[in-house]
Amino acid sequence: MLHRVVYCTAFIDGQINEAGRRRQGAYIRALRAHGCFDHLEEGKFVARTRSGFLAAADRRGRPVATRSGWPVQVRDRRGRPVRDAQFMVSYLSIQEKGSDVNVATHLFKDVLGEQVDAAIVISNDADLRLPLQLARQAVPVGTVNPSNRATAGDLRGRRDEGAGSHWWRKLTAEDFLSCQMPEVVGDHRRPEGW
Repeated sequence: MLHRVVYCTAFIDGQINEAGRRRQGAYIRALRAHGCFDHLEEGKFVARTRSGFLAAADRRGRPVATRSGWPVQVRDRRGRPVRDAQFMVSYLSIQEKGSDVNVATHLFKDVLGEQVDAAIVISNDADLRLPLQLARQAVPVGTVNPSNRATAGDLRGRRDEGAGSHWWRKLTAEDFLSCQMPEVVGDHRRPEGW
């Protein structure tokens, strides 16, 4: 039997992404109206200006610092090309803070307080490696990857470690399509394109 659902998220900064904040707010209100979670734990988004090397992805998706060369060539004061110059850029860095800690905290509270016989964690955040390893010592833990990336290696374990009966699952597009809320939930209507 499902005891409770704790939803840990961070609200998008409306000054940086007003449309995203509106869509997220509508989604949370619909989830709440539909009774999809028992408790909402908020993290926060932190926006900072950072600087670093301009980079592009290599064939395997790893970052490689961009160097001068055609079509962008750096020249010295005499007009001669500066070979292998690197470009420094200033960029907006947005990070979600606290959601992984909030997941771990609620997991420990429920497991250590013996409020649950098993737990399911829906995340692909490798920062949850240690909390999941420790929780698996006490109760069976299901780990669900909702992302389109492979399940983080740090979230994997052995089915029989600790309490045993652990499992892992990666959600598919079909999973998402088969679990949509109704078109209308309370006063909320699904936006076009969702």
